[in-house]
Amino acid sequence: MPIYITRVSLTQKGAETLKEGPKRTGKVREWIQEAGGRVVGAYATLGESDYLWITEFPDTKAAWSVLARVAQLGTSRSHTVEAIPLEDFYKIVGQP
Repeated sequence: MPIYITRVSLTQKGAETLKEGPKRTGKVREWIQEAGGRVVGAYATLGESDYLWITEFPDTKAAWSVLARVAQLGTSRSHTVEAIPLEDFYKIVGQP
C-alpha cells in the first residue's frame, strides 16, 4: 500500500481545544481504518509542525477521503506527501 507522510499544524481552534486531542485522534484513526488504511506511526513534534503522521492507504482517493474529513474539523492544517521506499526509488531512477 502507498505510504503517506502528513505534517500537521494546529489552528487557533485546535490549540484552544488541545485537551480534546485524544478524542479527535481516536476519531481520525477510525476514519483511516474505515478507508482501508492503517497508521504506521503518529508523533508529536517540535518545530514547524505539531504532529507527524505516517499512514498507509490503498490509494490516493482513500487518503483524500480521510484528509478532507480532518480538514473539515477546522482544528489543523496539514501537508501530505506520498513516500516510497528508497530501494523502489533507486529502481525507478535506474531504469532507462
